[in-house]
Amino acid sequence: MSPPADREPLARPLLHMATGLLAPTLGVLAPPWNVVGAGLGVLAGWVLLPLLGIDARLRRPGEPFLGGLRTYPLAVLGLVLWLPPCEAAAAWGVLAFGDGAAAIVGSRLSAPSLCGHPKATWAGSGAYVVLGGLGAFGVSAAAGALAHATGWVDAGAAPSLGVCFAAAAGAAILDLVPLPPDDNVPAAAAAGGVLTAFRMLT
Repeated sequence: MSPPADREPLARPLLHMATGLLAPTLGVLAPPWNVVGAGLGVLAGWVLLPLLGIDARLRRPGEPFLGGLRTYPLAVLGLVLWLPPCEAAAAWGVLAFGDGAAAIVGSRLSAPSLCGHPKATWAGSGAYVVLGGLGAFGVSAAAGALAHATGWVDAGAAPSLGVCFAAAAGAAILDLVPLPPDDNVPAAAAAGGVLTAFRMLT
């Protein structure tokens, strides 16, 4: 068993996960407004959090300027521009709940390292897939239900639970690869790519 790494402070992954609760709104806002909302998220991450001093409290030691706090809203914006609303919500859910759960579980639970990876453990990556898949399914289903109830947004079909788990697994695998500047954009791209592939195959 590998001892857990230094414990990730809870504030950052919990904020990461809390923002994912906004994903169902993609089913009730017209696409231009989804882009506006995602743009406001970028503004918050790049301007508001630093102005309020929150950025300094949440940043990890040694984290570069273009770290997770700034790439996360960029990843969400990319998903909103790329995918139909229900799929964008699912990929956002993978990013929010999967990555957040991996940070919490991986830094608190002793578990073997994943294939010799210097940071990832089976517990953390397993949490990524399980919580990421469940979170993706929940928020995408909610986005689809809201779109159906209101009737003014074509949100597309919500991915099945199996597809959501596949998207979370794809994101968790790519999360293991040290791609600059941060893992948020590659993981979001992996989740979005899996969702797109399943849509095109069905």
